[in-house]
Amino acid sequence: MKQKIVWLSALAGILIFGFIIYKIGPAEIWQYITKISVYNFLILVGLRILYWFLRTINWKVVLEAYEGKTSLLHLYIARMSGHAVSQLTPTAQVGSEATRIFMANCSSGKVCVASVIVDKTIEFLATVFFTIVGVVSIFFRIHLSGKLKAIFIGGVVISTLLLLFIISKQKKGLLGWVTDIIGKLRIRFKFLEKNREKIKETDEHISEFYRSHRGAFLKVFLLYSLLIMLWAAEIHLGLIFIGVADISFVDSFLITVLGNLAFIFPFIPGSLGIYEATYIGLFALLGRDAGAALTLVLIRRIIALLLAGIGLLGMLKPIPAKK
Repeated sequence: MKQKIVWLSALAGILIFGFIIYKIGPAEIWQYITKISVYNFLILVGLRILYWFLRTINWKVVLEAYEGKTSLLHLYIARMSGHAVSQLTPTAQVGSEATRIFMANCSSGKVCVASVIVDKTIEFLATVFFTIVGVVSIFFRIHLSGKLKAIFIGGVVISTLLLLFIISKQKKGLLGWVTDIIGKLRIRFKFLEKNREKIKETDEHISEFYRSHRGAFLKVFLLYSLLIMLWAAEIHLGLIFIGVADISFVDSFLITVLGNLAFIFPFIPGSLGIYEATYIGLFALLGRDAGAALTLVLIRRIIALLLAGIGLLGMLKPIPAKK
């Protein structure tokens, strides 16, 4: 049943994607695509490689807080392998994190799981912070209906409360709490029952990071903040390259941070269809052409698939981690 839901979600994404292309029209999209040169395309590829490199450094900072020096190259390949899984399979974000845990080859599996959870939480924290900034900014820049204001405010409030709840539970034992909830619901997973002690130890590693590595926490948060600004620069250049020359960097920033709403559907590969629809909606709010929105997303998808190839190669021949 679960597998059917996953595949139906993927099919829904494909149908939404096809409908959007049909409504906008391939001819209009092609007009935008022809405006980007090979040189400009390679610039966008380079920025995306830099983006993933910096994300790997963030994870490296968290992991090294636990077990000392690690191989940046190996972690980068593990990161890109996770990216490949998220782009090419219906497991999307869930499969991405599981893949990098498997590929990381840490000295301790419990430490590896803890490092990925902490890294993802700090990334989520930075994303929510900048989304709040984006929502406040859009209120001053655009006249929104009461319904849209309620949607934006509600999304921010829910995300903030969820984040605070997750961090609070991580300090006390998030995985153990989840395991207990599953047990109370009388859902039996043999894996959880057999590994309850390991789950408890992983929780202790997560809690220990927040208690003992505040400097590393701040460093990773600042790096993720830098990453969001780099992402906004990618969006801004991408729009200029396809001929949207009158776009401001503030608008590009808003498109970037509010566009993250597309990733709340974890079982659609690369948020196919949802990502496009989200960007088209944001462009409409900013008074921009839907064709430009879809073209930008298509270019970014092409780049994402190219970089997924790095992850696929890494999965074929893993590189041993340096201890």
